[in-house]
Amino acid sequence: MIAQTGGMVVDSEMAVGLAAAGVILGLIFGSAINAMVWRLKVGKSWVRGRSACPDCGHVLAPKDLVPVLSWLALGGKCRYCRQPIKDHPVVELVTALVFGLSAYALAPVGAVDWVRLGFWLVLATMLIVLAVYDARWMILPDKVMLPLMAVGVVYAATMAVATHSPQVLWGALAAALVAGGAFYALVWATKGRAMGGGDIKLAFAMGLVLGAQGTAVAMLVAFNVAAAVGVAMIASRRRGRHDHIPFGPYLVGGTIVAFLWGREIVAWYLRLNGLG
Repeated sequence: MIAQTGGMVVDSEMAVGLAAAGVILGLIFGSAINAMVWRLKVGKSWVRGRSACPDCGHVLAPKDLVPVLSWLALGGKCRYCRQPIKDHPVVELVTALVFGLSAYALAPVGAVDWVRLGFWLVLATMLIVLAVYDARWMILPDKVMLPLMAVGVVYAATMAVATHSPQVLWGALAAALVAGGAFYALVWATKGRAMGGGDIKLAFAMGLVLGAQGTAVAMLVAFNVAAAVGVAMIASRRRGRHDHIPFGPYLVGGTIVAFLWGREIVAWYLRLNGLG
């Protein structure tokens, strides 16, 4: 169950327009993701209360919350206490890129395509929250992980109904159990040194969203990129051989690549090996 554009040809100008709208929406959601990550860390509500500087507690004005531009205008420091702003614009820019690419790659035409895109943007938002949180504090919080898994089940069921293919749901559940089980076995075999329980849940969610083939693509991307980055960091002496690195961001990146371009990657691989 790898996402793909609908069967109709999408006008290129329409696709570019959708991508532009996705970028704008992504900047807004990226700003919300920054706030959500910090609120999760300090135990505040995601939706209640106004944004405030975590250092001085000053409630931020609308002019302080414009994605990217506010950070640049303020030189990366709080307007009121001049401490470095904790919310980095890279999160907003990455979210804008993911949303823009998603709108372009999925290019919805019919109702099913729009439903798929809508679900995906919700899933992508949760995934980016997890990636940012794991990168900063090396943990994948259940407050995001459990809703992600629930949305994954609803997504798989919705796609099964929309496409009149019950096997989509059963295939997603099977992929989730296999992926989650494989990670559980790895955690057990390494006594938690390789990865943790959050990675098991994330692998389960990946199976729900991507299905078997997509999950395989995502894992291939995640493990290879993580290995390359790890080697580079050791070579540059930024990390030691026994230092831990958060694996969640790589799983999230692999999921995004597989959801948007998984079919193309599989087709390319088969052609490369003379099987296509």
